[in-house]
Amino acid sequence: MKKKYDFDRIIDRTGTHSVKWEGYESLYPGYKIEEAQMLSMWVADMDLPCPREVVEAIQKRAEHEIYGYISSSALDDFKSAAQAWYARQYGYETQLSWMSFSPGIVPAINAVIQEFTAPGDGVIVQQPVYYPFSNSVLNNDRNLQINQLLEVDGRYLMNYEELEEMAAMPETKLFILCNPHNPAGRVWTREELFRALEICHKNGVLVFSDEIHADMILSGQRFTSAGAVSPTFQENLIQGFAPSKTFNIAGLGASILVAASPILKERLDRRMLINQYPTTSTFGLVAGEAAYAYGDDYLAELLEYIEGNIDYAIEFVEEHLEGVQLKKPEGTYLVWMDFRGTGLEPQEIYSRILEKAKIAVDLGDWFGRGGEGFARINFACPRTYVEEAMNRLAKVFPKSES
Repeated sequence: MKKKYDFDRIIDRTGTHSVKWEGYESLYPGYKIEEAQMLSMWVADMDLPCPREVVEAIQKRAEHEIYGYISSSALDDFKSAAQAWYARQYGYETQLSWMSFSPGIVPAINAVIQEFTAPGDGVIVQQPVYYPFSNSVLNNDRNLQINQLLEVDGRYLMNYEELEEMAAMPETKLFILCNPHNPAGRVWTREELFRALEICHKNGVLVFSDEIHADMILSGQRFTSAGAVSPTFQENLIQGFAPSKTFNIAGLGASILVAASPILKERLDRRMLINQYPTTSTFGLVAGEAAYAYGDDYLAELLEYIEGNIDYAIEFVEEHLEGVQLKKPEGTYLVWMDFRGTGLEPQEIYSRILEKAKIAVDLGDWFGRGGEGFARINFACPRTYVEEAMNRLAKVFPKSES
């Protein structure tokens, strides 16, 4: 079948105020960043085109010439499209009454922390993990409890014994779950989720499940939404979804929160109102609705292409890089590359990547304990970018001649 999308096509993002490609030098204090020469593969923002239906929907709305406040009916349409997508893609049946709008998942996490915990309360995160989780806990003066993932032969597992100990502490009020996990690339199984959710339910610990990468599941894997594990666990569960990563529309700011418990939803909506978060986003809703309604074929092509990028890189690393390992992720388009086998200190590893290879990546230590010596690299880009990145890395981590 002929492909609908040309993901090999280079799209010049110069002059678009892209945070991925412009003005990010301050993220790397102590390193010399030459932006003009950098290959940018850090933030989870694809260098691939959006679905045509999304572009056309935005263009049609833009032609109206007035972009004022919009009614709740637009949000209802977005929710309905999302509800159908969750059922179609995940087998997760939701109700529209469970859904709330958020401009983003991170603002929602902060709202949950503020509403359901108090200063000094404990909030569990599983490091190494997406760094805004830990930052949000600390910025709100809560106690960061690190339930570090166990690394077994390059694959990450939950430490349930420690999770249960932390959940049993009287001060522990919230567990922020990353499902699928960023940056470890794990797609948690139903059994793994059941055990974690059961621990939290038994101890009265609220769970916020960030499921923003739910669509990015590689071959041989199956995504299970936390909300689909057991109706019992929905009593203390809030979930976050968004079309932003899947369809490359993060700049439009439209996410959906799901809380089956009316009590949780009422409190969450109240907190969002107190914080004066935007209640709608004109182009975000238009784009999100179109993406969820028409994005099935796009997603299938996208996953095939990204998996090809990852498979290429894995083979290249094995053949050409010394002391570097790349285990295939189960989900997301973010690879968690392990440079610890080089024997170099993390600072030297990052210096080689940033200053010598000139590749902008997310540094492993940003993700907390257990991230030292790793780099998270975004492979949602044209194949030529991946090839260039691998060749650059081969020059600074060359394979020794045997």
